[in-house]
Amino acid sequence: MIINKLAEKVGISPWEIRFRNAIEPGKVLPNGQIADESTALKESLLAVKEVYESNRGHAGIACAMKNAGVGVGLPDKGRARLVVENGLPVLYTAASDIGQGCRTVFLQMLSSGTGLPLEKLRVGSGSTEFAPDSGTTSGSRQTLITGEAVKEVAKLFRKELDLHGGRISELEGREFFYEFFDPTDKLGAEKEFPKSHVAYAYATNVVILDPEGKVTDVYAAHDAGKVVNPISIQGQIEGGVLMGMGYALTEDFPLKDCIPAAKLGTLGLLRANQIPDIHATYVERETQLPFAYGAKGVGEISSIPIAPAIAGAYYALDGIFRTKLPMDNTYYRKKKS
Repeated sequence: MIINKLAEKVGISPWEIRFRNAIEPGKVLPNGQIADESTALKESLLAVKEVYESNRGHAGIACAMKNAGVGVGLPDKGRARLVVENGLPVLYTAASDIGQGCRTVFLQMLSSGTGLPLEKLRVGSGSTEFAPDSGTTSGSRQTLITGEAVKEVAKLFRKELDLHGGRISELEGREFFYEFFDPTDKLGAEKEFPKSHVAYAYATNVVILDPEGKVTDVYAAHDAGKVVNPISIQGQIEGGVLMGMGYALTEDFPLKDCIPAAKLGTLGLLRANQIPDIHATYVERETQLPFAYGAKGVGEISSIPIAPAIAGAYYALDGIFRTKLPMDNTYYRKKKS
């Protein structure tokens, strides 16, 4: 919203000020890191330019960036173990799938790396008895960090399979293991161009309101690197948009002495008839990261830009500069004097 105010003062549009200042490959990020060649923030802005410009007066726009990997000098490692069991390669990782579909993505990467069809592969239990520590499902990291380990362990298996003429039966009981670690620098590292994270993803959201202030459409353009599973990423973006909408418009979580003072049914969760049309698009640069087939993944970034985009849309509609969440004086909440 402050960026929107700055755009007003210099006489350019909210889209234009973002595009002129968007990070590009080779430029320096706020933390001093050099933006890598996969950086596609400008491409995400271009993907929504037409719809934003054609709805000026009742549209809002916001950009976001999100790290992939815990980074900041911590030992952020991905690990994968592959075991041939009953004639089938079985993949073991302790990566927690909390709805992002990483088990499916790993299976796809395993298929690409081994050259075997999906029906000839399995993903085993994620229990600590069989699976190596794959780190937390935080920092939007599993697709890239553990995905790279899966890609490389698949190569190890494929090499051995070729030595045995493609006969999996001759590898029964064999185990393969790979650990991926791309070191990063701690925050405040005294060096030129420190690397705080393995990668960053980028996004631009545009929100369209009707004359009454109801959100009718959300355009979410994402630079997630290589899209491995279009259905999965679509679902994740839709879910993230709705979480952000609730945060912006309807959800209130009152606390009394640090104790929740409301029940789930009164928090203001969006209902099915309040869901707008969500249009997810994906942008990719020709040069991708060398890890995990170029996939950077979509995690928290699916929620980050939606609230400011909604605030910007209301500001364009009624000129009220809202400074709190959930926002007052909207279609979704009673007007307050």
